[in-house]
Amino acid sequence: MTTNVWSFRGLSLLQLILIGFAVVSLPVAFALATAWVSVDYLASKGQQAVVNAVLATQVSRNLVEDITNIERQARQYDVLGDPKLHESYALQRDSFLDSLARMQRLAMGLTVGEQLHRLESEAKVTFAVLATEQPGSEAAQAALDAFPRLGALARSVFQDNIRVVAREVDAMQREASATRQRLFWRASASVPAALVLVLIFALLIARPVRQLDQAIRSLGSGSFDRPIQVSGPHDLADLGRRLNWLRVRLIELEEQRTFFLHHVSHELKTPLTNIVEGAELLSEEIVGALNGQQQEIADIVHVNGMQLQQLIENLLRVSFAGSAAPVVDSRRIELAPLIRRLADRHKLSARAKGVVLKLSLNSETLWSDLERLSTILDNLLSNAIKFTAPQTVVRVVTRRLGNTVCIEVRDAGDGIRPEDREAVFDRFYQGASRGRGRVRGSGLGLFIAHEYAGALGGQLKVVNSDTGACLQLCLPRTNTPLATDQSTVESSTQDLCPHQTA
Repeated sequence: MTTNVWSFRGLSLLQLILIGFAVVSLPVAFALATAWVSVDYLASKGQQAVVNAVLATQVSRNLVEDITNIERQARQYDVLGDPKLHESYALQRDSFLDSLARMQRLAMGLTVGEQLHRLESEAKVTFAVLATEQPGSEAAQAALDAFPRLGALARSVFQDNIRVVAREVDAMQREASATRQRLFWRASASVPAALVLVLIFALLIARPVRQLDQAIRSLGSGSFDRPIQVSGPHDLADLGRRLNWLRVRLIELEEQRTFFLHHVSHELKTPLTNIVEGAELLSEEIVGALNGQQQEIADIVHVNGMQLQQLIENLLRVSFAGSAAPVVDSRRIELAPLIRRLADRHKLSARAKGVVLKLSLNSETLWSDLERLSTILDNLLSNAIKFTAPQTVVRVVTRRLGNTVCIEVRDAGDGIRPEDREAVFDRFYQGASRGRGRVRGSGLGLFIAHEYAGALGGQLKVVNSDTGACLQLCLPRTNTPLATDQSTVESSTQDLCPHQTA
């Protein structure tokens, strides 16, 4: 098949379509041509048969009439001996012989031909006798007695001619029926042949188009690992080569972006680490006692340094989160201790806003990726503290639903508008409500958390809450995908976010 296909590679798509139309029309054109030839043949043959039948009928009838007239003229001449009667007899005789010759040329069949030959022979003998013998002689009288037999032969020729014409009509009807049947089968065969050819050329055209569609989808989904090859017309093959060039170029740009992020993050981490450690030393009064204002400034520097470090880590994570790989480090995780450790990291920022972290945790365990789960929960806690109102409560609740563990983080801030519930998980989306922290967010925290939740086989979404925002993370307790308990999760969503209390 490859050698045939790919003789079409030298053609353009337009040329292939035009060739396809031409080839598909061949069976129909053949059927029309054969129908035209057959109909033309039948029409010509029928016309000729009709002409011959009319002539044969007319001439055979003339033979019968001529024999009768000749006999009458001959008998009158034999009695009266009038030369004018002989002239009339001679004219009638010549007309009879001429009609007989015309009848023989029509070739109406073997039987009619034999009778015509017999009629001709006997008529010529009779005419010869009448031409040589004197009127009233015995020989002339014997010749005149032969005319009834000649009339009977002429009438027999006429009747046989009628039968021959009837047979010709039947034969024409049978041939017309056979021709109609042949045309029907040819037309019936041309339709599937045309459909097969249409299918072949549709595949020839659809295959490179489908390859282009798959290539564009792969590029759109960020999958650049497979080379793009398009077989078929040369213009589509050229387009495939350009898409492959685009794929290579996108790979190069992705590598440059990743290198840039790693390089910038590495260059920023070293001085930032020194700043964070220095602020921590000042806060802990390692280098000497601080008054109240100095302590507050040191705490602010430390908190903002930690937030800046978190932003840098988010930049690194987001470069991989868009196509988060399957879990590669699944382990048994005690959920309550993990949440408590993460909450301790945010005590300082929570204390700065007067926010209380209340944990309602049960002793749940699950098998998952510790690093990614920690990142998700850390981002949810950071977001809740940032967007909650001062002097309020941020609650963390865990619950089991069948084979699913759900973790809910809710704050007492302005909440998330219904129209923003899907958009908050978009890359760099910050919405109309800004955080109340000193450092403006990057819009990557929830995006990373949402992508990691999908990679862990779970889901992260915004659920209804009377006050503030309520985000719910549901993960399978084992490595079983979350979809098996989807109905259980959806039926219990409203119960996980009760009314906010102080």
